[in-house]
Amino acid sequence: MIIPHYYEDPHSLHVGTMPNRAYYIPASQRSDALVEHRETSDRFQLLNGSWKFRYYASIYDLQDAFYEVGYDASSFDSIPVPSVWQNHGYDHHQYTNIRYPFPADPPYVPKEDPCGAYLYDFTYQKDAAAPRAFLNFEGVASCFYVWLNGQFVGYSQVAHSTSEFDVTKFLQDGTNHLAVLVLKWCDGSYMEDQDMFRMNGIFRDVYLLHRPEQCIEDYFITTDIHGSTAEVAVRLRYYDSAVANRITLYDAAGTMVGSVTPVEAQDDAAFPYHAEITIVDPTLWNAEQPYLYTLVLDTPCETITDRVGIREVHVANNQIYVNGQSIKFHGVNRHESDPVTGYAVGFEQTKKDLLMIKKHNFNAIRTSHYPDVPYFYQLCDQYGFFVIDEA
Repeated sequence: MIIPHYYEDPHSLHVGTMPNRAYYIPASQRSDALVEHRETSDRFQLLNGSWKFRYYASIYDLQDAFYEVGYDASSFDSIPVPSVWQNHGYDHHQYTNIRYPFPADPPYVPKEDPCGAYLYDFTYQKDAAAPRAFLNFEGVASCFYVWLNGQFVGYSQVAHSTSEFDVTKFLQDGTNHLAVLVLKWCDGSYMEDQDMFRMNGIFRDVYLLHRPEQCIEDYFITTDIHGSTAEVAVRLRYYDSAVANRITLYDAAGTMVGSVTPVEAQDDAAFPYHAEITIVDPTLWNAEQPYLYTLVLDTPCETITDRVGIREVHVANNQIYVNGQSIKFHGVNRHESDPVTGYAVGFEQTKKDLLMIKKHNFNAIRTSHYPDVPYFYQLCDQYGFFVIDEA
């Protein structure tokens, strides 16, 4: 076998990946279009398109180091990314509910474990203001290995979650050669098995984020309501060292509500910098009036733009209250799946789904059975949906 045996090792869920973080798309300056048009960010490089592809009925049939630079891939087919290979003539769709789709012997999967080899060439040019580069896969089923310019970058699983790799040291100016090996089954298939169709491949967007040498790594936003005021609290951390940072909040009309500089917090190892902005007479978010504020995190070479809804949810007397009002959930179950495109449900398809659900007077969605694509949650904020995660 030409790959490390991570796919049957429960201690190797991720190799070479960055820690999980909040979802955001950075840019060199503020942009309010990054929910529906994240491709407009000058720090976002989409790698979707037609990739070279070869399908193997078993991982043991793969004998060549296909990821090496100069490998003759003239016999490869092509496949769109994102997509699932079952919708393009390879393998077959499979549906099971409570039974495993293969003999249960955890953490092992069948030796006849199908796989797909992907190849893609792209052009990269280092930006002096944003010299670091992070490679993101938003969804790959069930697990995958990554090489860039012939060098092993890493491995990841958890099919419906983003995997991010720091590829700064692997990239070169000009043409770059990306190779990905996707396996149909891995030890995670035991945990991800439930009432659904099984499909495989790189089924969500692949992209590079160009970032400054030092910048925000992660942040966490909470809101708290106190009578006629509300507080928006931001906890954050930086990659290696803190950089100058200004956090500004705007209302839906674009009027500045407050602006602060984060301060060091000694008692929070996960997010060692904190900031708070107070809003007088805040407009609260609910499913009928999904009011959103805009939060802008400015650093010298980068800006992150996000949106914040302010609400309070609590349970009393066996009822759920939102902003002090008793509510009922009128919900639907939604799989991120399409009869034509499989797991590859794009932005316009997602938006169409949510608008249709809203028109039929539903106010809640249960995500069955895994994390959805990141912008799904942003659209739920925008259109007014409570999201219940079935994990």
